[in-house]
Amino acid sequence: MSASNVNPEQESVTPLGKKPTVVPRPMSKDEIRQTVADFGIAAKNAMEAGFDGVQIQANYLYLIAQFVNSATNLRQDEYGGSTVNRARFLFEITETILERVEPGRVGVKIGPMSIPSITPGYRPRGGTEVGSIKISGPFAANADTLPDMDYVIKRLNDYDLAHLLLMGATTDFTGSPLAELAGDGMFQHFRPLYQGHLIANVEMTRERGNRLIELGLADSIAFGRPYIANPDLPVRFLTGAKMNEVSWPTVYASGPKGYTDYPTLITAS
Repeated sequence: MSASNVNPEQESVTPLGKKPTVVPRPMSKDEIRQTVADFGIAAKNAMEAGFDGVQIQANYLYLIAQFVNSATNLRQDEYGGSTVNRARFLFEITETILERVEPGRVGVKIGPMSIPSITPGYRPRGGTEVGSIKISGPFAANADTLPDMDYVIKRLNDYDLAHLLLMGATTDFTGSPLAELAGDGMFQHFRPLYQGHLIANVEMTRERGNRLIELGLADSIAFGRPYIANPDLPVRFLTGAKMNEVSWPTVYASGPKGYTDYPTLITAS
């Protein structure tokens, strides 16, 4: 199911390996309402299970992003058409979660993207070969991408959330409508728009993270990929120790190797 019957032209991890995505079925309004309710139930369950908080995944190629994106959302009802309508799904989810969890324990992960469609031979940055790059497809940035995100991030100010985790450029933005957001441009653009706690993510190093905080472009820094290979990442930052490199063939449901066996500074010595 999705917002509309538009194939995202990507690959998904399945129990039988990576498979091309298919044309989804548009969700009915009842299915949308049930999904919104399910997000609220999931958030409540997470808190009852003892988590400190929840983060709404509104980024990448997932369902919320499929609703916000004008190329994957072709609906003609109140969930499609204008930016306000395409963002309705995200804000209904946010408000439903906030009925179950206090705002100071809820965050949103989001950011404008330009993801190419996948054909054989493409090697994503830092990853293994999965196809060839073709700057096309419904998740390539379009004229709506940045205005949509400006609207969403400004409106998130209304909810007094714990944080906004803003994703930096995950692909090369050169020549796209997001070219000005390359490098630190993402945080320079959105920092003035969001008044709450902003966490910067993607291609972060100790040095870059400290610089973004010193410049006032972020309040905190999130490290994802470095933690895969460095379970003692804070200690390595403090001591200036050499970093382990990620073994990409072992990530994304590829088996137990690379899951918990990266050496720490103690085990390496």
